Amino acid sequence: MTPILSIVDLKLLCHIGVPTEERAQPQKILCTAVFPVPNLKKAAQTDDLAHTVNYYDLSQLLQKTARQKERKLIETLATDLAQAAFAAFPLPWMDLELKKFILPETRHISFQARFVCPKSKTRSRKAGFSLSPKSRARDRVSRLPHR
Repeated sequence: MTPILSIVDLKLLCHIGVPTEERAQPQKILCTAVFPVPNLKKAAQTDDLAHTVNYYDLSQLLQKTARQKERKLIETLATDLAQAAFAAFPLPWMDLELKKFILPETRHISFQARFVCPKSKTRSRKAGFSLSPKSRARDRVSRLPHR
């Protein structure tokens, strides 16, 4: 099993939504990021942050990226977050879940996708940045009652 780290329900503030009115005020999006530990053995042996991912720095980057510009689609936000993470950290892949609290009578909208770094050896460089074929993007509405 590949060792992973998870940042669970990181609060992002961003202007997002299709209608202009929805983008007028910042919205809270909860972001969960799951990614592999680059070198578990070396990190454990040396107790050195250089052999793993600094999850504080990654969380700050995700929050900054979310604030940078307006977006209409949650899919665009997820792609921007993954691209920023790949540019700053040696990650071959990242699973993201974004929760948006916009529809009445639902807990949230959840977007989930696995992103694969275009620099990864398992992907063609010609293909560019894309979703992993093994894990398709999907929107789903959780129809559970609010707590």
